[in-house]
Amino acid sequence: MVRNHDLMPDTCVSAIKYPFTQRCSLTQETKCPDVSNYLDEYYYELQEEYMEKLKQQQKQQPLQYYDDDIGVLEPFVGLSVGCNKGFDALNTLTRGTFDASLSKDDWSLEMTKDGILHESVCEQNVTLQFQVSPNIPQPRKGTVHCFEPVPATVKRLQDASRNLRYDTKGYKVIHAAVSNTTGMDYFQSNFKAGRENGSLDDCRNNVDKPECDVQVQVLTLETYVKEHLVGNDSPIHILQIDVEGYDADVLYGAGKYVLERVEYLEFEYNWMGSWKYQHLYDVIEMLDEIGFTCYWAGKQKLWRVTGCWQLYFDVHTWSNLACANRKRVPRLAAKMENVFQMQMVDKEGAIAATSLSSTSSNHEILSLDSAIMVSKYLTEKSSNTG
Repeated sequence: MVRNHDLMPDTCVSAIKYPFTQRCSLTQETKCPDVSNYLDEYYYELQEEYMEKLKQQQKQQPLQYYDDDIGVLEPFVGLSVGCNKGFDALNTLTRGTFDASLSKDDWSLEMTKDGILHESVCEQNVTLQFQVSPNIPQPRKGTVHCFEPVPATVKRLQDASRNLRYDTKGYKVIHAAVSNTTGMDYFQSNFKAGRENGSLDDCRNNVDKPECDVQVQVLTLETYVKEHLVGNDSPIHILQIDVEGYDADVLYGAGKYVLERVEYLEFEYNWMGSWKYQHLYDVIEMLDEIGFTCYWAGKQKLWRVTGCWQLYFDVHTWSNLACANRKRVPRLAAKMENVFQMQMVDKEGAIAATSLSSTSSNHEILSLDSAIMVSKYLTEKSSNTG
């Protein structure tokens, strides 16, 4: 059994009891992913194909200007669950629609003109935006659905979208939490705009807190998609989930009806919310059955999880995963697999790997009790990390 040396398991021992220290290699490598060498690359290819199809259509119908029904590509659909400051959602809309008028700089100015936003851990406000070709005569039609429950953040998102007229370009803000059930829940009214670690836990576990005074609708993706997206099999091109410990609940609430339509998926894994009672392995297996191959997502790096399960992957620590639907987007899936395969080979062409304990069982689900985890996990670490 071998695995890439970047994700050394011994660094994750302390994360079993102290995940907030962020010392685990899974956290260090994947806490702020850079997807430019596979997802952006794939959409740059689509952008070139889109332009070529527009040229061909113009040759066939030289007197007809492009309209919304050109049929060159189906309308883009993105879902951003836990939208927060909206930068990732904006980049997703730019990536999917090839609309050069969408500006991250303009968005940042609008989001901060009423006051400073809560700190952004991964600095999405300054990371490079998807670059749209200046040769595109008309953007692709599309929508990104930005789900955000924190009231102060929602107001900023709605104001920015309206003031920049991005709401007319497909940026749709939904004031709601997303989970595996529908209903109403409470959020704190004193959360600052842009706060990234606010979740359903804050008031569910503190029902008597006076600050928990704002009721917010809770949706499932299945109900939302059935009510708001046309067609039972039309693609959902990108689904991004970052909901502070409830990511698996969002996936379970989406169900096969939604997930079978998703081409590309990102979600966060940690020790909070429902994750503390759930196993990543179960989610990976569920997604694999639907057709997804999932990877730990780093900075232009990928480490495959599907079919490569290791015991220490079950350690609950802050990390991010990216998945491609093999059935819907085989080209993107192949591109992601190539990134993984290439980094498994060092400069001399040899496998860059470290042996794991021979006593490890690939598919054993570990106990959530930290003492049991420690007794089973990396019992031979000192002799297997050299």
